[in-house]
Amino acid sequence: MTEASQFNILCRGQLEYFASQPNVDITLVCGGNYSDIEKLKSRNIGNVKFIKLVRQPSVFVDFIALIQLFWFFLFNRFDAIVYSTPKALLLGSLSSCFAFQKRRIALVRGRAYENFAGKKRIFFELLDKVCLKVSHQVIFISNELKKMYLNENLTSKNKSFVIGAGSSNGVDTIKFSPIKFEKNNKLFSIVVMGRVCFDKGIEDLYKILKDINSEDLEIKIVGRVEDDESQSVLNNILAEHDYVKYYNHVDSPAEFFSQADLHLFLSHREGFGNVAIEAASCNVPTFCYDISGLKDSVMNNVSGKRFDFQDYISIAKAINEAKANPDRFKESYSGSRAWVLENFSQEKVWEEYLRFYLL
Repeated sequence: MTEASQFNILCRGQLEYFASQPNVDITLVCGGNYSDIEKLKSRNIGNVKFIKLVRQPSVFVDFIALIQLFWFFLFNRFDAIVYSTPKALLLGSLSSCFAFQKRRIALVRGRAYENFAGKKRIFFELLDKVCLKVSHQVIFISNELKKMYLNENLTSKNKSFVIGAGSSNGVDTIKFSPIKFEKNNKLFSIVVMGRVCFDKGIEDLYKILKDINSEDLEIKIVGRVEDDESQSVLNNILAEHDYVKYYNHVDSPAEFFSQADLHLFLSHREGFGNVAIEAASCNVPTFCYDISGLKDSVMNNVSGKRFDFQDYISIAKAINEAKANPDRFKESYSGSRAWVLENFSQEKVWEEYLRFYLL
């Protein structure tokens, strides 16, 4: 992966499970800062090889990393190499191909260029096409993501796979469980979980709030602010709506879900949207846009409801209706946790991935 933090966040528990299996030896190749590298090493799940990979395009740094990766793969042979996250996908696929590694697997989590247009989008699509062309197999973390790549002829059907029902790491159904904290009030509670930025819908939230009945309502925004423009929108929300509270990045999102009646997920692009199944595991429904990726992680009328993209009026109306009759709203989505247990429990997802890697 591009950064050690991505191993620490996206593969929590999974790598430990792999490492505990007989005859499995793991080497992790990544960039990242010192503290994240040390945290990754402290997990004791395998060898950690540092190669400076950076998220933003940099011709010089990327070329040096490509040479270092090629040299490493030339003299270290593996039964399978899995590369994921955009920069690691590009450099990992090319370097392992040049080194003639025998099994090269691309793990596609989404597209950073989803909202690009024109020549810029064509360029990034071409890079993706090259990466997947030189890969022996391609894993997509959702059926919709796979369908999108196939429809755009970015890869071939015979090398494309979705493991189980999707997701890359599943959900910890013990940590994310429907244990309700005792409320000190009768407020209808909405949680907005994830990075605070335009792609995750902070401006959309601002527009929706104009049509929401604020009586007996609380909204908690939880996540790290990405940029100054998003901070400005967040400041406007907090200044104009006193029932909205902001919390920076937290280590225990399960607590916020357990106190919520609704999870509002206004992301513009997702490969899968793991936060939606975390909410569902707590029996908290998700309102989201009907976009690729979320079609897999939010089951309509089971774990939540999907709306047309940026249909602010319909979302606000549905929130007002839920607020007016919270007991009926809760009952409507009472089967969400059972759906998660059947499809996305971590142990089930880990077993299916390991079985694929060991083929």
